[in-house]
Amino acid sequence: MDALFTEDVRYTDPLADVSGREQLSGLIGAVQAQFPGFVFRPAGDADAHHDQVRFTWHLGPDGAEAPVTGFDVAVTDGDGRIATVLGFLDRVPS
Repeated sequence: MDALFTEDVRYTDPLADVSGREQLSGLIGAVQAQFPGFVFRPAGDADAHHDQVRFTWHLGPDGAEAPVTGFDVAVTDGDGRIATVLGFLDRVPS
């Protein structure tokens, strides 16, 4: 995680807003616990320029239609580590 994210990485989406590697790791663990057996998978190619990248993703059971979809924009620092992730949810189960 240290090579991928800055120490003070910030992740924000409509349901969460955390800062730091430890809080991000906790959030990832909470999502995995909330959706057991679900996997994230890309929904196409990433689009990048300057120090930012955007990508669309699906979250659902492997091999089945995903009930959750969204896209993220990640901003990197000068060393290529992710400093900020801004998440958007396009489809979520009610």
